[in-house]
Amino acid sequence: MASIYIPLDLQINTLLRLPVKSLLRFRCVSKLWSSIITSQDFQNRHFNIITSSSASLRLLIAFKDFRNENLLSRLSVGICNPSTRQVHIYPQIKFEKSPNTDPWIVYFLGYDPVEDQYKVLAIDHLRWRFEHKVLVVGGGWRDAPCATCPHVVRTLGLYMNGTVYYGASRMDIMSPNNDSIIVSFDVRFETFNIINVPAAYEKMWKCSSEADKTLINYRGKIGVVEYPREGSFRMWVVEDPEKEDWSMTTFHLPQSAAGLDFEVMKTVYNGEICLLPKGLPDPFCLFYYNLKTKSMRSVTIKGLPISETTPFRNIYAIVSDHYESFMSLETSS
Repeated sequence: MASIYIPLDLQINTLLRLPVKSLLRFRCVSKLWSSIITSQDFQNRHFNIITSSSASLRLLIAFKDFRNENLLSRLSVGICNPSTRQVHIYPQIKFEKSPNTDPWIVYFLGYDPVEDQYKVLAIDHLRWRFEHKVLVVGGGWRDAPCATCPHVVRTLGLYMNGTVYYGASRMDIMSPNNDSIIVSFDVRFETFNIINVPAAYEKMWKCSSEADKTLINYRGKIGVVEYPREGSFRMWVVEDPEKEDWSMTTFHLPQSAAGLDFEVMKTVYNGEICLLPKGLPDPFCLFYYNLKTKSMRSVTIKGLPISETTPFRNIYAIVSDHYESFMSLETSS
């Protein structure tokens, strides 16, 4: 039987439209396909195609068991690509003023689109230490001093367009009242900047470990959403970071959900915010609130084995939308 000739560009275009699971297998077809699939250019093009279609979007749910110390330690010292099942454990980090395993260290993951590098920012945020370090995934830790101002981290991080944002409290002699701020970290240049919170909301972040607000991507702008309580919540939007111009809107939940308290996970691709009922219901249920139409829908996810082994009151969940990615966690050359 005569062999069929398929032009190389057609082979590449066909491979670009396959899921990551198939591409992982097809690396074994030939050395040529292996070199194509593992190239950085192919992986970037594949990710751009995947993220251009909402049909490729998946829901990622991660659980953390606070009573299982081994599980907790495994989940808190590295990053994982769910598509390739590859795990990268951070090298040991050592701050000058704290032990290696200090629980007050927080981590943020960001991406430098110019140098095509993923970086991790680590902050020891006890108020008398103020140490920051950064690493390129695959490399080692180095100092990343924040000369802007000492601060204590108060929220989870938000990555947008080459920058990591997080809520913090200013901790310096010029601000004895612990004023709330938003800190931005430029992933490429590894520099910090500050966005001040309006004076009327200078206590936006609680001075405790219990978060009650989170940062979201609201139509390409920084949004701060408080956890819904007693049927309503507020959202602040940074309309202009340079002018520190903010807006605030109050939203009300439908009567069917007015009696529930929620945690805010994040915004999803269509602009809805994902809400997780406090206490984790069983069966597992998520609510999606549309900020534009002010409507709400719920999704019940059945078949999760987590409730069969561990009471939900001991479990913390993180919910995120997820696109398949060939992001490599190997040591960079």
